[in-house]
Amino acid sequence: MSRNQSRIAPPEVEDSTSDTQPPVNTPQPASPFNFIVPTEMVDLPSKGEYYPESHPLHNVDAIEIKHMTAKEEDILTSATLLKKGIALDKMLQSIIVDNRVKVGDLLIGDKNALLIASRVYGYGSEYKVSLLCPECNLTYEAVVDLNELSHKNPGAVDEGATKTANNTFVCTLPRSEVQIEFRLLTSKDQDVITDNKNTGTLTLLKLITVSVNNQTDKFYIEKALESLPILDTSILKRIYATVMPDVNMIQTVDCIECGEESEMGVPLNAEFFWPDL
Repeated sequence: MSRNQSRIAPPEVEDSTSDTQPPVNTPQPASPFNFIVPTEMVDLPSKGEYYPESHPLHNVDAIEIKHMTAKEEDILTSATLLKKGIALDKMLQSIIVDNRVKVGDLLIGDKNALLIASRVYGYGSEYKVSLLCPECNLTYEAVVDLNELSHKNPGAVDEGATKTANNTFVCTLPRSEVQIEFRLLTSKDQDVITDNKNTGTLTLLKLITVSVNNQTDKFYIEKALESLPILDTSILKRIYATVMPDVNMIQTVDCIECGEESEMGVPLNAEFFWPDL
């Protein structure tokens, strides 16, 4: 027995039983190291509808996460992880209960829902944001209630896109009459955009496009996308934004001075987890 085991093990009791007497089952004291972190179920915007059958979230509409602890706060404030841009992913991976679920494979909308929920359970639902009024140029502080953020309802049919059995979408663009099959981006795809520091339209279209006119050759797809009229690319981006399950991050606030109504987006970065306490 190790030194630590001898410190926490219950005292040995002399065996007073005879061969004809059954041993007495005495309850053992609970280990002082059995700490339970509270967990919560978080609804997924995708409802698990866009994951393949092999994925642990296939047709799963909610996921269990742990409340953040000092361990996760250390992750969020790690200079090394922040510099690499992986602090948020590391934190999320640490609180997801099902270890089969990998953050990189999460759809972006589902990842956003987990980030918001972890912030609410960790630091509360109030999030203060500094804004500049476009009407009177006053800089003021607005408070967003994160509990009021709602999920977007995908509208594939309304936008002329059809969902396939492979969890992709197909649409025909009006100007070029090109048929595009596209997929939803994951957190891993988002990292590719961030790493390349290129958030342009062509980068997005190359990542989401699965086939063009049923052709899956990457060179063909790239050349076809580069030739699309800007009207078609704008429509394709709008269709993608419409069908992607996500959290509606846009909030409407009123200027405290002139009452001008403005829309603001809630940024999901590392500073999102550093409230002004």
